[in-house]
Formats: sequence, structure tokens, C-alpha cells
Amino acid sequence: MHLYFEPVNLLQWNLFQKVKDIGHVECFLATKSMNIGDIVLLHVGKHDRKYESGIYAYGKIIRAPYILHNSPKDYCNEKLSVDVQISDISFNEPMIHEDMCKKIFHQFRRVHRIDETASTQIRAILKL
Repeated sequence: MHLYFEPVNLLQWNLFQKVKDIGHVECFLATKSMNIGDIVLLHVGKHDRKYESGIYAYGKIIRAPYILHNSPKDYCNEKLSVDVQISDISFNEPMIHEDMCKKIFHQFRRVHRIDETASTQIRAILKL
């Protein structure tokens, strides 16, 4: 099982309005290396000042990478995508705060696999 970082811009896709509870399934951009069972961490950036930057949710990939077709309103339309089922979400504050994020992994601007050293630390924090 690998961990992936997915940046979330709340102004483009509001995680807190779209995801109502655990079990919600959502399509996200993918890399070819993703597999069913891998974990995607959802990182909220500084685009919306109401929220502190950090990891607010994570989920398990339940559908291997595919090209999403016929969904013109979806950001993933005609792009490599995966379906992720939300395992946990915090609506109030990050599960992993920005200061800790900076210590354990680099910030990425797009979906990215997290290295094994950082993955070990994240698994311990989230009890995965």
C-alpha cells in the first residue's frame, strides 16, 4: 500500500461541501503507479483563509486508474483518474497540521506519491 498526496483547492472543489461523511466516493486525478488499496491524502492549501492548511481527509483507492469520459463538468474529465472512498475526514481542523506536513513531506502542486520514510510517519500519525 502506497500513500499519495492530492492538493485540494477549496475554491475549485470544496471538500467540505462535497464530502458529507465517511464512505463517500469521489474521482481524483491519478498517476499510472496508483493501485486499488493505495491511500490518497487530501491536503487543503491556503486558497481559503477560513481553513488552516493541512491534511483534512484520506481515502482508499477503490478503482484503478482509468480515463474519465463523458463528464464535462468534472475536473477529471478526459484525464487519468481514480475513484477514492473516503475513510476519514475532519471538518474542523487538519488531521495533520501544515507544520507537521512540512517536516514529513514536501508540498506538491499535483497528485504525487509520498516516499516511504514520510509514509511511515504518516501511517503512525493516522494509525493506518
